[in-house]
Amino acid sequence: MRAKEMHVAKAGPASAIKMREVDVPQPGPGEALVSIEAAGVAVADIVLRRGVYPAAKLPITPGYDFVGRIEAVGENDEGFQVGQRVAGVTIWGSYATHRLIRTDWIVPAPEEVPAELLAAASLNGVTALQMLRRCAPASKGEWILAHGAGGGVGTMLTDLAVARGIKVIGSASGGKQQVVADRGATPIDYQREDVAARAREISGGGVVAAYDHIGPSHLKKVSLPALREGGAAVLYGGYDVTRDGKLNLLAALRFFVAPSISIGRLFASSQSVVAYAINNWMKDRPGPFREDFAEAMALVGEGKLKPLIAATYPLEQAAEAHRALETRSVAGKIVLTNASR
Repeated sequence: MRAKEMHVAKAGPASAIKMREVDVPQPGPGEALVSIEAAGVAVADIVLRRGVYPAAKLPITPGYDFVGRIEAVGENDEGFQVGQRVAGVTIWGSYATHRLIRTDWIVPAPEEVPAELLAAASLNGVTALQMLRRCAPASKGEWILAHGAGGGVGTMLTDLAVARGIKVIGSASGGKQQVVADRGATPIDYQREDVAARAREISGGGVVAAYDHIGPSHLKKVSLPALREGGAAVLYGGYDVTRDGKLNLLAALRFFVAPSISIGRLFASSQSVVAYAINNWMKDRPGPFREDFAEAMALVGEGKLKPLIAATYPLEQAAEAHRALETRSVAGKIVLTNASR
């Protein structure tokens, strides 16, 4: 079988993404061949395209997540059936018409939900759910701070928290303030306001958890000062590394050689810093990962988790999708669709 994929041969700008055709092997034990309906576009894809994604080497095909239908399964795999709709997190490789994937990285997906919504809630939904459930839980009535609250993960985190009675402060640019408010959060304009000071003021002394996708320096300067005693700051990305679509070598260095954080200060205030990387959960704790992933898909099917679609592009226009994401002008998730499905 032949498949089309949007491939990156050499690190560079969005124009480095080119279509090519490849052979797709038949699945072996523990694998499934999936015809992809839609794939999400993530900041991690941009980091990968730039050639600075840890553990990934170019040439490579981006694409962290997808939704599609199984076309074939390996021998003795009784968990999935041909024709079944599934969602998957792949780390890379989903900008394609077909994908060979391990069956422990996919979960059943609702039939009645548009593919674009499911793709938008795959990586983002399970990331938000795991951070809120496993990394830095909050209880009803407590305050949390979500950076990038108008983006893909931020909107999902807000939805999940508000549904549980958790109060959300969402930092976002001025143009996304209404998006944040419409989802039930209290917005802060990070371009005009001191986010940490405003978060402490709004929450009456500090938030119980802050979820930070920007980087270690931002976590130290903004997220930790926003916490109350006993609070936790979660780092789940490094947006500073490719801010505005440009590789920032200093930010990249700081990401791997993080600015010093006083352990004594954390101890004295009973605070903590937690790092979340979804690929580690997939590989090292597949049981909890699949449980949370399946729940995220079920919540979308029940209408309780409503991903915000920023824009959809045909698979062939992956470069345009990257440019749109790099401008930071869109609210929500960008999705690629496969018109040939």
